[in-house]
Amino acid sequence: MGSEMSTKRMGGMGKLSDFGKSPTSPVSEISPAVPDVVVTSTEVVAPKIVTKAAPKKVAEDKLVTVNIKIKRSQQEWLADTAQAIRSNNTEPVSPSDRVFPQHLIGLAIELLKNADVKWDEIKTVKDLKQYLNL
Repeated sequence: MGSEMSTKRMGGMGKLSDFGKSPTSPVSEISPAVPDVVVTSTEVVAPKIVTKAAPKKVAEDKLVTVNIKIKRSQQEWLADTAQAIRSNNTEPVSPSDRVFPQHLIGLAIELLKNADVKWDEIKTVKDLKQYLNL
């Protein structure tokens, strides 16, 4: 009677050992459905998609940190010059347009890149100064 009670309490599910076994009635195989209509050709009309071109951004070099050693007088001149340039503005200037010493160093690099220097002839900083008449 103990096994009959356990199956009744479990909602008639049967024994755990019977789990996964096929029922007593034979199972018929299910055949895949065969369509009644055969499609010989189709015409697909793609919806018209309107896209707006994103504004092209100018490819900008990524900023990197450079640790350089310069004379204290050069550092003070950079700071003073950048401050003087910022002080020239009577109207507020957006942060991206404000001048700081790093901008002056970047401009000095651009000046050197655009200078008409025969770099294959330069061997020292002294040579470069003489070439640039400094």
